Amino acid sequence: MIEKVAKASEKRPYTVIALCGLITLFMVYGATQITISSELEKFLPEEYASVRVTNELENVAGGSTNEIILIEGDNVTKASTVRAIAEFEDTLRRNQEFQTYIKYVRSFPDYIENLWSLSDAELEKSVQSLLFRYEEMSDFVSENQNSALINVQVNSQLPESDLKRGTKALHLHTEGFDENHPTLEAKNTGMLSMRLDTEAMMNRDNRILIPAAIVAIIVILFLVFRRLSDIGLPFLVLGLGSVWMIGTMGFVGIPFTMVFVALVPIILGIGIDYTIHILNRYYEESKKGLTAKKSAVRSVNTVGVAISLTAITTIIGFGSFGISDLPPIQNFGFLAGSGVFFIFVLTTTLLPSLLILRDREGEKKKQKGGLEKGQVIKILSKIEKGVQHHKRPVLIGAGIITVLSMISAAGLTTTMNFDTFLTKDADSVATMEKVEDQFGKQTMTNFVLAEGEIKSPESLWHIYSLENSIKSDPRNEDLITDTKSLAELIWRSTGGNIPSTKAEIEVVVKKLENEQPELLNMFLIGDNKSVIYFSINSETDKKMKEATDIIRSHVENYANRPSMPLNLTIDGEPAVGGSPAIISDILGSILPNMRNSILLAIILVAAVLALVFKSALLGLIGASPVILAFLWEFGVLKALGWPLDVMNMMVSALAIGIGVDFAIHVTHRFQEEWKVNGKSPEESISITIRNVGKAITAAAATTIGVFVVLSLSRMPPVARLGELSAIVIFFSLLGALIVLPSALLAYAKLNE
Repeated sequence: MIEKVAKASEKRPYTVIALCGLITLFMVYGATQITISSELEKFLPEEYASVRVTNELENVAGGSTNEIILIEGDNVTKASTVRAIAEFEDTLRRNQEFQTYIKYVRSFPDYIENLWSLSDAELEKSVQSLLFRYEEMSDFVSENQNSALINVQVNSQLPESDLKRGTKALHLHTEGFDENHPTLEAKNTGMLSMRLDTEAMMNRDNRILIPAAIVAIIVILFLVFRRLSDIGLPFLVLGLGSVWMIGTMGFVGIPFTMVFVALVPIILGIGIDYTIHILNRYYEESKKGLTAKKSAVRSVNTVGVAISLTAITTIIGFGSFGISDLPPIQNFGFLAGSGVFFIFVLTTTLLPSLLILRDREGEKKKQKGGLEKGQVIKILSKIEKGVQHHKRPVLIGAGIITVLSMISAAGLTTTMNFDTFLTKDADSVATMEKVEDQFGKQTMTNFVLAEGEIKSPESLWHIYSLENSIKSDPRNEDLITDTKSLAELIWRSTGGNIPSTKAEIEVVVKKLENEQPELLNMFLIGDNKSVIYFSINSETDKKMKEATDIIRSHVENYANRPSMPLNLTIDGEPAVGGSPAIISDILGSILPNMRNSILLAIILVAAVLALVFKSALLGLIGASPVILAFLWEFGVLKALGWPLDVMNMMVSALAIGIGVDFAIHVTHRFQEEWKVNGKSPEESISITIRNVGKAITAAAATTIGVFVVLSLSRMPPVARLGELSAIVIFFSLLGALIVLPSALLAYAKLNE
């Protein structure tokens, strides 16, 4: 197959170029169809109970998403400031731009009767009386009275585009308040504000990281080949492969999320390896006096085999993400795998065609270019000698490091939270920190969806009992601070009682419809559905998981009671939704997903290598550098104190897919020299390290350089992904240059 591809590129270079151009035009159109998303729910499959309950609440009741406006001044209880806040609220309620976006607005002036008819002194006295009498006022006015909050409940039932538009308009409205009141400062924060900041950082990272990756690759290619066309041709291949990958994203309808910020730089870092190996072999053959056509064909026929193996194993590494429960990880694996395939195809077809057209005028001359001698050659010579004389200490040392790293894996932790993708200097994060400094940790909300005959005494008593059992759970140490429900609302409105008949309950509900319609609509959805809200006071995602587990255990217990008149489940799972529940499910998926993808990648890679090299033992030896690299990764995580998150959980399988490329090139060249050319194992290892070592060192340098560029990201998880990947790929290079040759020598001696 590879030989036919090489012949086609030799005979019809213009046809190959024209075909690539047509496909590129098609993919450019696909790239224009991409949408951007930063919704937390997108990290889980739609069939998860937490996602279904959250979506149902958003679709039916408009959800429970809140935006917070922080007002700061010398004294927010001054009459002028109170009136300014009340007027600002009123403009939000009356502004046609917010009619569908805002469900309701709340702040402390809402509790003051006849606000506009009071004198300044009367108004300030009324405010102080409210602060003294009602504990809930502490949710709106800070203890030192220099900060106030306006709580805006947003209709999250709206499409994401309308939510973005409404949140941007709310920010502009807040800026207008700021400008009109020089003594006051107003800032926005909340989940939607954080989404806007996240998307802004995604756009910034795309503008910075991709050009930075390109510059890093240009520098390394120039240092390696010192020929401008040897920089331009690989970039043409990489650029087209990236466009094809992005076009595929648009055609299949995958939204661009924060996970994909690293996608293009990663593909550039992987794909450049293929072009380096082809160019290196092309110059190796042309220096023997072969024509450009014969050099191109021979480079594809020889190195092309190794490249096809590396492409297969890299695609396997990314394909292992397909068994993940997290859709963004699945999509990342699919897109990265398709990008690798596209660049492999272009490297073995378009690149040889371009080389033939470029060099056909100088076919009779030996081509200049390739990897020159220098410091790298000296280092490789030392490695070669070390492998020849110290293979046993090398293998023992690698084993000791591996055991220590595996022990470190037992202490690793996991993390997942939306704001972990934002830096502390992001406006929404900085404002939220101010809010929490003045008002304490802002609670998040979990909710339980109950379905059945809601307005019956039995149903309301069960809801009320469920709330109390959760609050009184011994595990609940200030995790679940408050509950709200229709039962609790009726209990308070009747002075501490739940009516004993349905008719009496209907009377109370009718009264609430007239007096507090917005509040009633929070709890009652139609006639047969109700929402129970639980305020989660947790500073870490682990505490969110603990709180969610408490709620789920009680809901499951109540749902299984024979006397329970309500359905509290969805497809047999507790009907618990909300951001803490979603974060809890993501957190619980990280380790199993990482474990499963790693095991699948290792098994498939080892199987492919065993089939290709016709030896199960040789296949396992070929996979050993990447197995060691991902195990050493655990030691690095422990040493740096980094937890596992949805980004760096991909590093292991990613490193297996990328790092195995080095091992394949070493093993393939060793087999070629030892089995085909009949050289001794020692001589074969020497030739392999001196020739393939140069190419894989250059390839590793470009890949590591691209991942180091990711550390420039303003999103901490993306930066850590880049840094950790660079370290693990460096481990893979060390394994391929030191550990693998030692193992191959031992294998060859055993065979002889």
